Amino acid sequence: MQKCYINPIASAKKASTYLLYALLLQAISAGLASAQTNTVTGKVTSSDGGLPGVNILEKGTNNAAITDTDGQYSIRVPKDAELVFSYVGFLTEYVKVSGRSELDVELNPDVKSLGEVVVVGYGAQEKKTVTGSIVTVQGKTLEQNPAVNLSNSFAGRLPGLQALNRSGEPGNDVAQLLIRGKSTLGSTAPLIVIDGVPGREGFDQIDPRDVESISILKDASASIYGARAANGVIIITTKRGSSGKPSINYSFNQGITTLTRVPDYADSETLARFQNDQLQAQGQNIRYTPDQIQKFRDGSDPLNYPNTDWAKATLKNVSTQSRHSLSVRGGNEIVKYFVSGNYANQEGIFKNGINNYNVLGGRSNIDASISSNLKVSLDLSFQEQNRTFPGVSTADIVKAMWRNYPYLVDFYPNGLPGDGVERGDNPTVMASDKAGYRKSKTDIYQTRLSFDLNIEKVIRLGVDGFVAYDKNSEQIKEFNKPYSVYSYNAQTNTYQQNPARFFSQPQLTERLNYRSNLIGHLKLKYVRGFNNHRINSFVAMELADTRSNYFSAQRRGFISTAIDQLYAGGETNQLTDGSALEFTRKNFFGRINYDFKGKYLVDLNVRYDGSSAFPKDKRWGLFPGISLGWLASSEDFLKNDVVDHLKFRFSWGKMGNDAIDPFQYLSTYSFTNGYFLGDAKSLNKGLNQNVAPNPNITWEVANTTNLGLNAELWNGLLGVTLDVFKTRRSNILTARDASIPIYTGLKLPLENIGIVENKGFEIELSHRKTFGQLNYSIRPNMSFARNKVIDIDEPENVPQWQRRTGYNINSGLYLIPLGIYRTQEAIDGSAHVPNTIVNDLQYKDVNDDGKIDNLDRVRLDKSSTPEIIYGTQISLGYKSFDVGILLQGQSNAWRYYWFPQGLFGNVLQEMADNRPSAENPNSKYPNLTYDAAQVSALTSEFWLKDASFIRLKTVEIGYALPTGLLKKIRLNGVRFYVNGFNIFTLDKLKWFDPEGDADRGSFYPQNRIFNAGFNITL
Repeated sequence: MQKCYINPIASAKKASTYLLYALLLQAISAGLASAQTNTVTGKVTSSDGGLPGVNILEKGTNNAAITDTDGQYSIRVPKDAELVFSYVGFLTEYVKVSGRSELDVELNPDVKSLGEVVVVGYGAQEKKTVTGSIVTVQGKTLEQNPAVNLSNSFAGRLPGLQALNRSGEPGNDVAQLLIRGKSTLGSTAPLIVIDGVPGREGFDQIDPRDVESISILKDASASIYGARAANGVIIITTKRGSSGKPSINYSFNQGITTLTRVPDYADSETLARFQNDQLQAQGQNIRYTPDQIQKFRDGSDPLNYPNTDWAKATLKNVSTQSRHSLSVRGGNEIVKYFVSGNYANQEGIFKNGINNYNVLGGRSNIDASISSNLKVSLDLSFQEQNRTFPGVSTADIVKAMWRNYPYLVDFYPNGLPGDGVERGDNPTVMASDKAGYRKSKTDIYQTRLSFDLNIEKVIRLGVDGFVAYDKNSEQIKEFNKPYSVYSYNAQTNTYQQNPARFFSQPQLTERLNYRSNLIGHLKLKYVRGFNNHRINSFVAMELADTRSNYFSAQRRGFISTAIDQLYAGGETNQLTDGSALEFTRKNFFGRINYDFKGKYLVDLNVRYDGSSAFPKDKRWGLFPGISLGWLASSEDFLKNDVVDHLKFRFSWGKMGNDAIDPFQYLSTYSFTNGYFLGDAKSLNKGLNQNVAPNPNITWEVANTTNLGLNAELWNGLLGVTLDVFKTRRSNILTARDASIPIYTGLKLPLENIGIVENKGFEIELSHRKTFGQLNYSIRPNMSFARNKVIDIDEPENVPQWQRRTGYNINSGLYLIPLGIYRTQEAIDGSAHVPNTIVNDLQYKDVNDDGKIDNLDRVRLDKSSTPEIIYGTQISLGYKSFDVGILLQGQSNAWRYYWFPQGLFGNVLQEMADNRPSAENPNSKYPNLTYDAAQVSALTSEFWLKDASFIRLKTVEIGYALPTGLLKKIRLNGVRFYVNGFNIFTLDKLKWFDPEGDADRGSFYPQNRIFNAGFNITL
């Protein structure tokens, strides 16, 4: 048997060699791996500073890290890796390492993500830590409204914001915006901030598809804007670029518009009978015989006894509107961009009318990372708005349409226009170009160059700033032309040409208005988080310079209307005018935002404003604000399955309102038409002193207190937001001449002597739920705001019941109706207005002096500004379908309506049907009058009509193509939709649209819009 011998020494040498080879291979492998990877460190920030808890993931792997309390992170990844930075409430960023070892990233707020981040003054905050009364709406929601004017998309969506649509005229349909009602006798307009720049114009014509979010600051949160914040602040944030391949979006919609309400006026027969009754009541002969009334009824002689429906003759059944929107959005870790363009057009509702409006707009928002610590941005936008109106004002056209007698013709059979109710008041002609035109072109250019420098690695600070330059120009051209109308003579069968009353000769007026605004802003930021504390603070300064120039020229005596240029007019009686304005502001301000453990919240801000509108010793003002919050749901004793979120808020702030005519502290003069002096044959201009200067003039001051809470329960089944507020506005500019006799002839300046108090509450509820592929949400809201005049100059002899003190700002004086006199005995047995007859109104003798006069008028807290506004948003989603519904309404609003009717104008059919007559002795209405001096026409509460309403404001139904089909056609998204605006209204008024604001209905009626469109994303 052969024996095997093993040499232990040789075996050990061989094993050692194998081990050495293995270790060498492992070292080489580790070295190669080390050469391909490195450690990346950096900081993740937002506009408020470092972000803790941000997730950093190596794309395509499970390798991840998270930022610390200061936003710092560290992660080891290959040099060619791509990192994904994600955080709730912010847009996800994708950044390639490209061999870098230091990589700082700034995350942009994703205001679309269920409102997790709220845009506030000069920054953004997480929604859960906001302590002020701020409401937000996303641009995507506003797209559901087909109205061209952005301001008409707000109503009913934002508690505390009133958006009153007073007119539907294309180009003039901007809503009247009020935040928490009225608190002043002067300007009530809120401050508009667009992309951080205060006081910008043209917000109402921004395409909603360019809007990321809109925030409304209602309490001390607005005090960071100081002397311009008393009426609240509206912050509009437009879309910006994001990392990723370009996303191209095109949207088109086509709409048809009708009128929400056309009042029903009497026909010829009804009006003829009514006029006969009015004449008989005065002891005069009747105007129409029974045979003539019969001809009105049967239409047997339409030339001599017509029955014209003037609304039908003047208004189209439908008009059109359309909008195109195109945008490109994308970028990478170096450059991000959002570029868009849009065009919208609206036609007027008048037949043969020349009402038209179109707007062309463009926007470019570009952000570039110059280095890891420096980012610069360039924003450019423009709007070109073109408006065309008839030469006669819209109010005159609409008034003529309602007033015209139906027994007058619009056009004779031969095509000649009838002469209308009064010397050419034929609305079918007035709305056409026969009376000329009014055209305006408004160009708005806005630029903003900004930077953001992060120097925290050196001194834990950041610096950002911007320079914004806006230039607006308005060119108005008004060419008035005389036109003719015709009357028919039945005896001679001839037509007589009559000149209309409006313009006796051609007249051309051109106006040019240029405005520029330059703002420089610089901000120093400090953000620090340590242990359970977090501080977010800044100090800043702003300089603003506003300039404007105005010029106008007018000529008459045109030989022909064929040439509408100034040189073609006569040289006599030509007029020129012009003016200029320079205005500056200088502001210093800052804010400290502090939270402890994320549940005890403090926000302090202060602003020191200076304005050249005021004298030197009154030029500067201090405007502080404080808000506190307690996130109670973060406490251990409230952590349960019921309360998801509960926060209590308190705020107090002092704000100003400097929206006045500037330089009232200076003596001003105006030129006279001139005088002949000596033997001179030409006029020598003179100067007259205007109102005496006020050397003590300053801004209004608003002290606002707010208590609020936010709650969300049962995982979204119920949400509640409640605010209770009180504002005391002092230093309101008003005249003291109420206590100065008229005979003194003194022209006193406005003084800061008025005081108004405004208080109320707002509540918003929410409910959302998902059942499989069905999801829905409901968000009702309601706001109440009531103002009261605390102090205003009033004569001492004014009766208590007529004083403005203690009443609403817009309260008026009215006689109090007690009923309708039905017998002469009733008239004789009571105090009454002289010349009262049976079926006239009976009025209350308030001062018991046995007569009815102006001293019996009583001040009533009733105005057209609603005290209560409400709305409900409903959304539904099922698979590829979505539905959005908005209900909106108002209450405690009143509108005074009285019109001369009968002998001086037509009468509403409803009033004619319910007027006093032998067949209707207990009529709803008193004697209908044609003269404002007649007894039943006196200003009384009888003609104050309840303007409360609830309206189906918008409905949108959409369908998005499924993903599988999109892949086949190589598109990222396609959505079709139909929507409507002002669809139907429930109200008590019935005559006119309840949002109208003219006592004779002489406003362009509101629009009802039905719209269809599509959206394509590439």
